[in-house]
Amino acid sequence: MRRQIPLVISCTATFLLLAYATIVTVAMPVIAADLRTGFGALQWVIDVYTIALAALLVPLGTVGDRIGRRSLLLWSLVAFAAASLACALAPDVLVLVLARLVQGIAAAALFATTLPLLDATYGGRARHRAFAVWGAVSGLAAAVGNVSGGLLSAFGWRAVFAAAVPLALAAALLTAVFLPRDRPGGRSPLDVTGMVLFAAAVGGLIAATLVFAEHGANPTATTVLVACACLGAGFVARERRRPATALLGPALVRNRVFLVASVVAAAYYFAAFGALPAVSFWLQDALGTTPVATALILSVQPVTFFLTSVLLGARFGRLHRRTPFAAGLVICGAGCLALLLPALVPGWRAVLAAMVLTGIGSGIISPVLPAAAMDGVAPSRTGVSSSAVNAARQFGLSLGIAACATAVRVHTPGDGPTLWSRALVTIALLTALVCAAATTAVLLGLRRPSPDASA
Repeated sequence: MRRQIPLVISCTATFLLLAYATIVTVAMPVIAADLRTGFGALQWVIDVYTIALAALLVPLGTVGDRIGRRSLLLWSLVAFAAASLACALAPDVLVLVLARLVQGIAAAALFATTLPLLDATYGGRARHRAFAVWGAVSGLAAAVGNVSGGLLSAFGWRAVFAAAVPLALAAALLTAVFLPRDRPGGRSPLDVTGMVLFAAAVGGLIAATLVFAEHGANPTATTVLVACACLGAGFVARERRRPATALLGPALVRNRVFLVASVVAAAYYFAAFGALPAVSFWLQDALGTTPVATALILSVQPVTFFLTSVLLGARFGRLHRRTPFAAGLVICGAGCLALLLPALVPGWRAVLAAMVLTGIGSGIISPVLPAAAMDGVAPSRTGVSSSAVNAARQFGLSLGIAACATAVRVHTPGDGPTLWSRALVTIALLTALVCAAATTAVLLGLRRPSPDASA
């Protein structure tokens, strides 16, 4: 039983950080009424968490590599509990947004440490099983977040945040008691300027895509994108000038498996999950489906994801990375093309094929992705490599949501059926094309067996 405690801690932390990315959505009307604020201000309660999570993953992965993952994990669990309690006690929307910002920072630190913890603890078949369980939990967390958010809001919206406190503190206690202290990964100084440039560029890019998804093209989003391009250029220039203290480093950038894993992470999140808000809107706007029924229909995807990861994840983890990546992307692409069915066949059942296929494809990729992110990477750098791949997933999700929202807006001049027929066709073809491009990258980039293929 003691052997499984690191897996329990890692899965608990992952479940919390991913569930609390979505758990607030259902409780928004209750929060708006209680705090007497509009939905425009409350949107930041969701967005600020997403931006902090994506922007700080790689910098905090580097911090974990340097100071030790156990210390960062322990303090981030305590911070997550404290921020959740502050959210539950927030007297107004400003305090709530600031507490969610801290919660997002803690979530990024958790995400940056959970996978290196598993990688350092388990080996061989146990490692593949651990990653399969982690992948299944991460796939289920978003669905559970939506459902549990609705259930907990029946006790008041403050209960939604208060529920995280005992879970986070229990995980922190297990970490303090059972996890051995790890050694810091190096004495070279942290490149704080590079970390700031990277976080600002990625955070600004995510913020711009979210604004674009919600409001369309506007001067604010355009200005932020230009600023992000300048910050990104500054980051690249600094990385080249200071390779010894670089955030990513030349060895990681030249790692073929890491680069392909990053492409796959962004692509399958773009394709499988980026379309979900648009599909949810279609179910309720075009078909008149209730919110509860819509949640149940969409939950087919994470349930399929979970079952696939649990049943097949460890087996696919023992194969060469090329096989599960290509197979998962092809199945995801088929699921994306299945979104053509709702444009041709009336009724909510037409979307089930897309939910099942994208769930299976994602369930094949997700358990393999963590190990691939750390293939051939020095143990002292696994935190930053796994964080970079997880950041690519978050970026792919934000970009996918923005692209699919744009597809809906482009067709707004039509009436209801015409709008959704054209929008769903556009979304299906776009997401399938992304899967096809990523599949090509896998086949071309992973032509030779990776060192861990037979592990």
